[in-house]
Amino acid sequence: MRQAARELYFQPNLKVLRQLRLKRRQQRALAAHKLRCTSNAKDLDQLDTFHRAIRPYLCLAQIFGMLPLANVLSPNPQKVKFQLRSSGMCFSVLFLLLGSLKTTRIAAKIYQGGINSRNMVSLVFFMSSLIICIKFICFARNWHRLILPWNEIDIIMLFPPYAPTKRSLRRKLLITGCLLSCLTLIDHCLYYASSYYNYHMQIIHCPTNITEIDFSGYMKREFADIFEILPYNPVLMFYAFFLNWTFGFIWSFIDTFIILISIGLSQRFKQFAQRVMKLTKRQVPDALWLELRKHHILLCELMELVDANLSGIVLLSCLNNIYFICNRLLTIFTKLRYPINYAYYWFGLLYLLGRTCAVFLCASRIHEFSLLPLEVLYMVPSDNWTEEVQRFTHQLTSQYIALSGFRLFFLTRKSFLWIYYEFMLLQMDAKAHKEELPDLCA
Repeated sequence: MRQAARELYFQPNLKVLRQLRLKRRQQRALAAHKLRCTSNAKDLDQLDTFHRAIRPYLCLAQIFGMLPLANVLSPNPQKVKFQLRSSGMCFSVLFLLLGSLKTTRIAAKIYQGGINSRNMVSLVFFMSSLIICIKFICFARNWHRLILPWNEIDIIMLFPPYAPTKRSLRRKLLITGCLLSCLTLIDHCLYYASSYYNYHMQIIHCPTNITEIDFSGYMKREFADIFEILPYNPVLMFYAFFLNWTFGFIWSFIDTFIILISIGLSQRFKQFAQRVMKLTKRQVPDALWLELRKHHILLCELMELVDANLSGIVLLSCLNNIYFICNRLLTIFTKLRYPINYAYYWFGLLYLLGRTCAVFLCASRIHEFSLLPLEVLYMVPSDNWTEEVQRFTHQLTSQYIALSGFRLFFLTRKSFLWIYYEFMLLQMDAKAHKEELPDLCA
């Protein structure tokens, strides 16, 4: 009787065995697919990796002399490297030479005409763009070291047990980049429309020797640093426009790049937090806590690597935005002459404020998502509080995960609120700087 009971008790459950075999088969297939993706560029290019999503912007940046990387179109991130002998480096050197000449000419004209806060804005704009370009060239030198560990984390988090995202990373970066590019284009076009309309009305209402209003006259005045030395012709006109567009692109691309990097990092931290949140009030073995802790270490190492290479660009971005926002806020009550001037001024100010807000808010999501796993760990019962849970908790609480400007400040919501408060105080003080309309014919 006892022997029959033992045989009945130890009889294998065929249904359970079948499920275990199926699970092992799925795990082997998943491991084989991961291995295939790491070794085969075609399979890797089908995944929603950050390298695949950021690739169009790397190509665009090269046209304007930034991020001189070779093999940018390659689906394999190992081939995308910084090279001195490359077409991207040629564009960068050419822009730095031409941009330095233009900046020197503008500085000389400002010195001859007298230095004041109004004409210094253009000099700061051109000088900051040159510094940003040099900083991106230095950043490109370390791109290879940054994108390879990022790609390894992408391969881990694009497969189960990590849940897929509702919107692909490529789509998010595409929408964000196109939106910011369109706003930059509108801002640039409004500047030229406002400037040309001022020139047009000045010729009509002021006594001058000009009998016909033509576009060449506006070009000679707008780009006096070029056409005072060289004769006016269509080739130089195209060169003057393209050089100004390049400066404008660099000035706005620094914020766009930080936003794109922030979106890529925050998505991975969000996926990690979602996986941990699913373990709420569940019996979790130490092996799973150990796996999660190792994956979190990989994310933290990537974050440290990105912050170490990007902190200079973050600092430049914040200083650049604060200077131009303060300059515009101080003249917020100044009267303007025509509606197109008001349109350019207010669109430019709102676009600059919105872009600065987007940098802080997108980057702050990294810090917010990094803290979410703590909510789950704090709810672990004392009976299940093991040494592995304690290590994981200490790891989460001992590291401050956020992008920074050389660790002088962090891109979080608290920093953004403090800067917003300073802008409000500056706006209240701007009433004391109210100016009347200058003479049109001066």
